[in-house]
Amino acid sequence: METADHLSSSRVVVRSGIYNIAGFLASALYMIVLVPVATHFLGREQYGLWTAVLALTGYIGLADLGLSTSFVTYIARYVSLGDLKAANRVVTHGLLFYVLVSSVMLIVSMIAYPVFFDFLNIKEADWATARSALYLSVALFAMTSVAGVYGSILAAVQRMDAFNLQFVGLLAVKFSFTCAALMAGYGVGGVFVADLTATMLSIPVVMYLAKRSVPGLILRWDGYDRALMRTLLKFGSRLQVSRVADIVQMSFDKLLLTRYLGFSATAMYDYGSRPINRLRTLPVTAISSLIPAVSALDAHDNDARIRAAVVRSTRYLVLIAVPLFSLCVLFAQRLMTLWIGPGNELAAYTLQVLSVGSCVAVVMSALSLVSLGKGEPEFQMRTTLVQAILNLILSTVLVMHYGFMGAVTGTTISMIVGGVLFFYTYGRRVMDAPFRFLGTTLLRPIASVIPALLGAFLVAALGDHLNTGESRFVGVVVLGVACLVFVAVYAAFVRLTGAFTADDMGFLRNALPHKMRSPA
Repeated sequence: METADHLSSSRVVVRSGIYNIAGFLASALYMIVLVPVATHFLGREQYGLWTAVLALTGYIGLADLGLSTSFVTYIARYVSLGDLKAANRVVTHGLLFYVLVSSVMLIVSMIAYPVFFDFLNIKEADWATARSALYLSVALFAMTSVAGVYGSILAAVQRMDAFNLQFVGLLAVKFSFTCAALMAGYGVGGVFVADLTATMLSIPVVMYLAKRSVPGLILRWDGYDRALMRTLLKFGSRLQVSRVADIVQMSFDKLLLTRYLGFSATAMYDYGSRPINRLRTLPVTAISSLIPAVSALDAHDNDARIRAAVVRSTRYLVLIAVPLFSLCVLFAQRLMTLWIGPGNELAAYTLQVLSVGSCVAVVMSALSLVSLGKGEPEFQMRTTLVQAILNLILSTVLVMHYGFMGAVTGTTISMIVGGVLFFYTYGRRVMDAPFRFLGTTLLRPIASVIPALLGAFLVAALGDHLNTGESRFVGVVVLGVACLVFVAVYAAFVRLTGAFTADDMGFLRNALPHKMRSPA
C-alpha cells in the first residue's frame, strides 16, 4: 500500500507533470527550429515527401495492436502490488512482440510499397528516395518501440525526471545529426538515418535508467506467459481503435492531400498541424502521470480519490486549453509568417481550425487517462471508432469537393464529435451530470479569455502600426508582448471570476516539491 500511496500522491503526480512540461518544451523547441531548417535544405516538395512517408508509416505501425498503451498501466499496477516478477514479464513480452511486429512491417513494406506509392500518386522518379525512406522509417519504428518499452518503466514508477532528462538529450543528439545530414546534402534519407542513429544510441541510456529506478526489476527473459500476453493484447486491442482514430486524425489528411493536391499541399498542412498537435499534447503531458496514479488507486479500489482527481484535472485542463487555443486562433497568420515566412495562408487556416477540435480533445483528456489507468479502454474504443469513421468519410468527401480546406474541416468536426461523445458516455461512470459539470467549468474561463484576447489584439495592432519596416525581430517582440498582456489579463480575470481559487493555489503549492514552493 505504501508504494501505491507514493505513485498516486498529489506531490508525485504534480512533480511528474512539471518534468513532463520541461520535456514538452524541449520537444517544441526542437520542432520550431527543425521545420524551417528542413524546409530550407529539402525544399517544400521533398519536405512534403518526408511528411507523407511518416504518415504512411503511422498506418503500418497499427500492426502493434495497441500493445504499447498497456505497458504503463500494468507495470504500475504490478509495482504497486509488489509483484516485480510480473512487471518484468510485461517488459520482456513487450520487447519480444516488437521484434516480431517490426519484422512483419519490413516484409509488408518491401512487398507492398508500389501499392502505397501508386495510391499517393508519387512520381516514379521519387520512388527510390521514397522506398529508402520507408524502410528507414520502419527501422526507426522498431528502435523507438524498444526504447518506449523501457521508457514505460520510468513512467509507471513516476520517474519522469529521469525519462525527460534522457529525452532532452536524445533531442539534442537527433537535432545535431539531422542538421549535419541536411547540410551534407543527404536529403530525406539522411534525415531518417540521423533519427535512427540517435534513437539507437538512446536505448542503452533508458535501459540503465529503468534498471536504476526499479532495482528489483531483473529485465531478463523468464519464459513465455500466454495468460499475460492475452491480457496485454486484450487491453491493447480495445485501445487499437483509439490509436486508429489518432492516426487518422493526424495522418489521413496528409495522405489525401498528397494524392489529390501534391506534396506542396501536404507540406502546408504539416506546417499548420504540427504545432497544434504539439500544443495539444502540452496539457495532456502535464497530467499523463494520472495513468499510473489511477492504476495504483484502482488496484486498492479507491474510487473517491479517482473521482476527485478527474474533477480537479478537468478544471485545470479547461483553464489551460481555453486561453492556449484561443491565442492560436487569434495569431495563427502571424505565427506562420514569423515561423515559415509569408505566403502560408493555408497553413494558418489549418492552425486556426484544428485549434477548435484540439481544445475539445484536451478538455476531455483527463477522463481518457483515467479510463486507461482503470483498465477500461472499451469506452474510449467505441467513441473513437465513431470518430475515425466520421473522419474518414468527412475528410474524403470534403477534400474532393472543397480541396484543402475540406480536409481540415472534416478532421475538426470528427474531433469535436468524438470528444463530446466520450465525455458523455464515460463521464457518467465517474461523476454525476458530466455536461452540467463541464458547462459550469467552462463558463468562467471563457468569460476571462474574452477581455484577454481583446487586450492582446490591441497590443498587436499597435505594434503593427509602429513596425512599418516589417522586421521579423520586431514582429517576434510584438507577438511576445501581446502574449504577455494576454496572460496578465487572463490571470487577473480568472482570479476575479473565481475560476482559480485560493484552494487551488494551496493544492498546487502543497503538491510542489519543497525547493519549488514560493513562500505562502
